[in-house]
Amino acid sequence: MVLASSRSGMTASTFLGLFLARIPISPIGLRIGLKVVQLCGLFRIARLITRHGLRIICYHGLALAEEDKYRGTLFVRDDLFRRRMEYLRHQKYPILTLSEAIDALSEGRLPPCATVVTMDDGWRGVHTLALPIIKKLRIPVTVYIATYYVENPIPVYPVTLSYLFWLTTERRVVLPRGLGAFELQSRAQEAEVSAHQYGAPLPPAEQLQFLGELAESLNVPFDRIEKQQLFRLMDESQLRELATAGVDLQLHSHSHRWPLHDRQAVESEIAENRKFLERVAPAPLEHFCYPSGVYGIHQGEWLAALGIKSASTIEPGLNYDDTSRFALRRIVDGGRVSDIEFAAEMTGFMEVVRWYRQGRLLSMLRRRFRVPRRSDAGASG
Repeated sequence: MVLASSRSGMTASTFLGLFLARIPISPIGLRIGLKVVQLCGLFRIARLITRHGLRIICYHGLALAEEDKYRGTLFVRDDLFRRRMEYLRHQKYPILTLSEAIDALSEGRLPPCATVVTMDDGWRGVHTLALPIIKKLRIPVTVYIATYYVENPIPVYPVTLSYLFWLTTERRVVLPRGLGAFELQSRAQEAEVSAHQYGAPLPPAEQLQFLGELAESLNVPFDRIEKQQLFRLMDESQLRELATAGVDLQLHSHSHRWPLHDRQAVESEIAENRKFLERVAPAPLEHFCYPSGVYGIHQGEWLAALGIKSASTIEPGLNYDDTSRFALRRIVDGGRVSDIEFAAEMTGFMEVVRWYRQGRLLSMLRRRFRVPRRSDAGASG
């Protein structure tokens, strides 16, 4: 028994050293290492250390066909989403609404390991596939909605265009509308950029027509994409159905563009986004998600002036009483994230690893073992 313990301890310290030293690890090696760390009880210890941290999970869409093979973080399988939600319930993570969590974080009364589930953009698969799971498991979810493609019901142009190039098996393409011929083995990126630059300024109806022409030139069946309703956002009636089911709809800009230094453009994006969502969202529209994770910390003041209480990024990590409410960190989940990697993030093990790599482990441990006081709450809001 003593020998076995020594060996397991040696293995744990070896794998822990790999994580802390930033040594490159293959995906398989990473998962084996995390499993060893879990078996040695370090996940439980990390969960205790990080219990005051708010976990905010980020998803985007659910795959209606095989979009997950194209972009595994942007589109996940419904069985993966269901498995993750069941894991949260089984492991007893308290799942709160975003508003509840932000208020509790500011007032120093978060339950240990409090968790929020968010979904970005408003992809159609959220209604078709995620909503039944959300209803069955009674999971509070916030969906950040970008409204341009709700008002203009065509496939999201840049994502669809990129998918056409990913799907084609052609070696050479003559782009429509005189954009030129390209050998795809050597110039695929150049061809895609050329097509994107041409089509991006077009009005929605012309974008849709151009996508069809491009698909034909790439020998991709665009009618099948349209029949399956791929790369479309939910329509207004589907958003209403989400709201009726208790899903929280919140702000994500109108056009999914986010300038860093143009305050007037930021205010316009929020105003258009809010104007549309007020028709379908019964709850106050006071939480925001930065499009594509692009943000400047100076923008918190702008958002606060617009009546917004929080803004989410895609920076990895957990959130504490001293985290800026306008730079909330999230755990981005997707098809490339294994179950053990997801558990490592949720328990806070990877958070502790990040502290160590940033040279902040001891200071963070001192701060995190201090129970948040109500008088401290919201100091960084």
